[in-house]
Amino acid sequence: MSEDKTQSYPHRVNDSPAQKVLADISHIPSMAVGPIALPDMHLKEKTEAPASFAAATRATIIPQLTAPSVGCGMGALATSLTQADISEAHLEKFYAEMRRHLGPKYGTVENILLWLGIIRRPRHTYDFSVEELPGVIRTGALAAVHKYQLPLDTINHIEYSGNVMDESTRKEFSLPNILPRSAWVSGLHDIGYGFKGNHFLEVQYIEEIYDAELARAWGLHKDQIIIMYHGGGGAVSHYMGRYFAKRKKMGRKERIFLPVAKALFHFGSWQGIKHAKERWQYYFRPQRFQEIPTDTYEGRRLLASIQASLNYSYAFRIAIAKRITDALEYAFGKDTKATLIWDTIHNSIMPELIHGERLIVHRHTATRALPGKPVIISGFNTTGSYIGVGMPDAEAHLFSADHGAGETIKRFQKEGKVFPHPKEYQTTIYLTKPPYKKTVSHITDEGVDYVMNELERAGVTRRVIKLRPIAVFKG
Repeated sequence: MSEDKTQSYPHRVNDSPAQKVLADISHIPSMAVGPIALPDMHLKEKTEAPASFAAATRATIIPQLTAPSVGCGMGALATSLTQADISEAHLEKFYAEMRRHLGPKYGTVENILLWLGIIRRPRHTYDFSVEELPGVIRTGALAAVHKYQLPLDTINHIEYSGNVMDESTRKEFSLPNILPRSAWVSGLHDIGYGFKGNHFLEVQYIEEIYDAELARAWGLHKDQIIIMYHGGGGAVSHYMGRYFAKRKKMGRKERIFLPVAKALFHFGSWQGIKHAKERWQYYFRPQRFQEIPTDTYEGRRLLASIQASLNYSYAFRIAIAKRITDALEYAFGKDTKATLIWDTIHNSIMPELIHGERLIVHRHTATRALPGKPVIISGFNTTGSYIGVGMPDAEAHLFSADHGAGETIKRFQKEGKVFPHPKEYQTTIYLTKPPYKKTVSHITDEGVDYVMNELERAGVTRRVIKLRPIAVFKG
């Protein structure tokens, strides 16, 4: 790989603050190539690195180069339904069923009692048991496939087959060494649910097909109903990102209670005392864009925690797929089928081969674009979305593509570059709070098309199908 650390982009970056951050990142000593700014790149207030961005280092991990919750991802399922099968009554029944089997909401005092083990949450249908969680951490999606009795072929539709933990990591680190108590307590419940913020569960149909042969190979046809989901990595991913780093994104209650629990976890053992200096520096008082060497004990432990977080998130989204399958059968009948097209993570840190060299690839809201595999590019609930296929030139951009085009769509709206859709499409949005249901009108697709066009021009991915949203669930 080239030693050049100047910035490398599939397109021009015109945002001055973003350029400054990218320039700072490009001068990190272990940076292997210039940072990759993808078409939807933007800065978020509570993250240190840009979103829609990827970077690769040699033998170091830099937690701040991705989001705090490593493991957030997206997926899509193909169903046996067509657009003609969808009615308002069906949708209401489907989304109501998705909300079932959830546990009660607990306040601060109850959560402290849960952490102390004084009280326990009731177990619901999709929850993991204490006995199941270690298997989820060690084998990822496969454990969830077995638990929910899904076809074994499901793991072939997940990047890394839904498991990134290698055997040497399993042998070197016991789970109590990498999994804090908060993750054990909260990581069992409300599995496969969580569509707050920018997360969503969307019912779409295939509006256009650009590659008929590949679409057929993937079992896709025009007017077919596709369910797209954007879900977080669950509670384990949330806590791992905060116990193994000090990040800007942290709630008020976490700032009060987390430091104590975090200190007990990292320093409450002989190993913790032995490695106290490194743990204090890396997780409590890190420098900006702190480099953590992967050839040290603490670097290997950090990578093990990341692998645990990613494995849990794969299993968590298999639970989303199971909830979707069950809810479709409940709403549309037992003969309704749903199969996973693809599931991928877009907040990750992983060792990967880039041009034959083992690098540590950091992605922040950037999905993995592998040649021949599906690549999901989500639009907004008022625009189309795309499923493309990875192309060989993706390697030049660290096999990375935008996970969506939301910021570009917003920017195009602000700049007057989009218009009311001439076909007057609408999307029904289902919410868990008042007004509970609302309808939004579609706009034209210039924003999402810009992102897709740029990725095609760069040789990262090309479009296979275009999707149009009918209804979305948030909350």
